[in-house]
This record gives sequence, C-alpha cells and structure tokens, in this order.
Amino acid sequence: MLSTISSAVALAPLLALSMMPHHTDAHTWIDCFDTDRPKLYDQSASYIFGGAGGNGFCAGYGAGYPGRGDGDIGTSYTYKLLKNEVGAGSPVCENSGTDTYTNTDWRKRLPVAAGQTAYFSYLPNGHIVKDKKGVGTQHGIYWTGQVGTSLSTTLDMKPENLLDGHTMDYDDGNCGETVDRNGNPGGRAGDGKPCIGSFVVPAGTAPGIYNMVWYWTFWLDNESAYVDQEQSKGYFGAAYSTCFEMEVTGGGASAPTSGSIQSEAAPIVQATAPMGATPTPGETTAAPVVQEAPVAATPAPGVTPAATPVAATPAPVMTPEATTPAPVFAALVEMP
Repeated sequence: MLSTISSAVALAPLLALSMMPHHTDAHTWIDCFDTDRPKLYDQSASYIFGGAGGNGFCAGYGAGYPGRGDGDIGTSYTYKLLKNEVGAGSPVCENSGTDTYTNTDWRKRLPVAAGQTAYFSYLPNGHIVKDKKGVGTQHGIYWTGQVGTSLSTTLDMKPENLLDGHTMDYDDGNCGETVDRNGNPGGRAGDGKPCIGSFVVPAGTAPGIYNMVWYWTFWLDNESAYVDQEQSKGYFGAAYSTCFEMEVTGGGASAPTSGSIQSEAAPIVQATAPMGATPTPGETTAAPVVQEAPVAATPAPGVTPAATPVAATPAPVMTPEATTPAPVFAALVEMP
C-alpha cells in the first residue's frame, strides 16, 4: 500500500527489547549515507566512535537518527519487527516526525544525482562472526519511484519496489568482528569496521525528494542453511528497517531520447557503414547495397538534379559521391 504523505514516515510502536534473544545484540541500523565510499569506510571511526563530534560527517542520515553521541542509540533507534508481524503488514517505518531533517543543523537527507551510486554503512553487531545468523540473509533499498509517495507496510517490501531490482547479502564479505564467540580469529576487517552496501539511482530519475526504506530480513527460510546450527536453534526471525529521504538533484546521467539517437545515426552511416548499424537495424542492411549500387546506379546521374556540375567530369569519382548519399536518404525514409 502506498501513502501519499511524503515527508512523514508511518507511525509504528517500538517492540520491547525483552523479546530479543539474550545471547546476542540483535540490532542493526544504517549509520551513514554518502556518495564517497572511501570516506564512508576508511574514516568510519569519525562517525562511529566520534560521539556527538561525528554528527554531520555523513552526507545523509536516516530519519530520526540520534547520532552516536546518544548512548542509548541501540535501543532508541533500533526498529525491529518479528517475523509474524512482518507477515501481518505492520508499519515499515518508525515515526520520526515531519521535521526530522530540519530540527537539527546536521541531520540531512541524502543528496544524489540521477545515475549516481550511493553507499551506506552498518555494523554487523556479531551477526556474521559471532552468532553467524546473518550470513545468507538479505537486505535492500525500497521506494515507490515517485516524489510525494512512500511505502507504508512490510507488505510493500516486495521485488517490484526494490530500487536496484535486487537484494544484497547482509554479509558484504569483509565486515565482521576481530574474534568469534569462542575467541578464535574472525578473519574479517575487525571490530568497528562497518559493512558497506550500495545502490544506484536510476538514470533519468526526476529531481525531487523521495522516501526510501532500507529493509533487512534477518532470517533464512531454510533453517538448515544457518552456518551455526547451535546458535540458530529456536530462532524465530525478525526484520529491521531504517527509513530515510533522498533528494535527487539536477544533472547526472539521463536516458537518451529517440530523437537524439536518430540525429546521430545519419552522419555515422555516411562515414562508415558498420558503425551505422549500431543505432538502427534498417541502416545495417542499407550499407552493403551502397557498395554494390554503382552498377545499378549508372542512370542515377540523370535522375540526380543537375545542380552538381562536377558530375559530368570524372565519372569514377562522381559515382561514389552520388550513389553514397542516395541509399542513405532511402534508409532514413524507411526507418519509421
């Protein structure tokens, strides 16, 4: 179901943290959005461990993001929905107020150009190296694709609403704590290094403010697929989300119009026939006829307007010049 109230995200209650498993910190959210991946990863300590001093470091933030200066961020910003609530169509976004991007001088919506790649970061919180239940689970970026609308419930989290048309592995292949739950080397980037996800704003996206949802389904439908069967035993499953706004600015890549493709086709065909085959199939068949046309084109000089006095001089030179444009014009006429 789509909502036409743009900036306000759907109101939903936070679930009691007592329902979360006690053997793991089951919470994940997006800390930072940016179009600069090295900044997001290499300088992650600035916004993860910088406290309030890291506020404003990122190009964009989730709606209602309190910043790492809030010592209670793990409970205040986590938005969790149990698996049965997901199936019931619960609100997919936590209420953060309509002024979430104006009531501070640092929390901003993500600015991005059409066709540009954006990145986001999140900590694995033990779900890859410690309990390993996050390995194989999926997350993605969802939207309506239209300014002034938003996705309202978990039932809207379906493939056709994915920005990139696909989900991503929660495990990016790099992030994870220094040691596992038994104290053995984790073989990953280490404590404090975030996981990085990305998405591309489609070329030709109209400028404006879009309501977005990062949504992670923290469960596997096939229970035997969990890496650590002991840790996953009895695990029910939950989903997590971070809702945010993205402002598409002018510029960026845009889809070419049919008019621009046609206008470029004519000079390419006149120069070299093989390149001319790229824009339209009709011109591909016209090119070979041009090379064999001189024999059949003998009477063409009489048909061609006498406005070209040079035609009477060296016939061998004039034949290519006169016959080459003729098939081109014919091809252009037949293209529609």
